[in-house]
Amino acid sequence: MLKGTIRIGGREWNVSEEKRGGPQTQLLSLSATDTPGAGMQVRLGAGQEARSLEEVELYAANPAIRWFTDDNGLRWETRIVVHSEPKGPDRQLVKFISDARDVREGEYGFADGLGRRSDDELRGLLDAAP
Repeated sequence: MLKGTIRIGGREWNVSEEKRGGPQTQLLSLSATDTPGAGMQVRLGAGQEARSLEEVELYAANPAIRWFTDDNGLRWETRIVVHSEPKGPDRQLVKFISDARDVREGEYGFADGLGRRSDDELRGLLDAAP
């Protein structure tokens, strides 16, 4: 069972491991040590396994889900989705879903994943989303 603290992008995250969906799925939950409500969920499928905290750092750069709170304290679930336009290139979008079920979607202009973004960067993306 993986458990401990790692650093990603200058921030500390507490790591805990769960098994869901049988032995093929490893689920890693990360919570920010400095901000209540900020966290990530990393879901590893068949053929993927994190055996050390160093490996968790690599997988956590692109989590399945990332949470942060906005300036009003509302928690948002954040995911990167790929959008294909007819006869056009794929675009990376970021999808936000609040605890109040408000849904927004906007452009994701970063080359790396949600795990390396600060909460302030995510708030900026949320504010720019239509």
